[in-house]
Amino acid sequence: MFYLCIMKLSEFYKYFPDELACCQILRCIREQEGVVCKKCGNEEHYWKKDKKSFECKECNYRTSLKNGTIIEHSNLPLKYWLATIAYLNIIGKKISALELQKELGHKRYEPIWLMLKKINNISEADNFLYKISDYIQIDENRVKYINNK
Repeated sequence: MFYLCIMKLSEFYKYFPDELACCQILRCIREQEGVVCKKCGNEEHYWKKDKKSFECKECNYRTSLKNGTIIEHSNLPLKYWLATIAYLNIIGKKISALELQKELGHKRYEPIWLMLKKINNISEADNFLYKISDYIQIDENRVKYINNK
């Protein structure tokens, strides 16, 4: 298991190829957990691809993909969030906000620090986002993206 210690976040980052793939992963996770309408409490919904949101079958209220998650008020790309959560969950290694900022190539420190703070302040049991690690697997010296979910 030596290779786990030498893996970098950038190896995880490349397995979340674009925002569309990240949206699909987050959508699958949200659907597995169940989406409940804030307005009427209904659990049946449609996926509005053009709006990237769930629409209640009962009252047509829309719930965004990020709604009710730690990602909700963030403007950072989903791939930053997903790659970082997967990295921290699978590798189990701490990373500083400055190191994370450099790994992601992001210009500003503050949003990365806030993202890392939010991720570190949640427990695995309380957060369905830890299921992101179900979409990638470690195999020998590399990480694979699993797109069959």
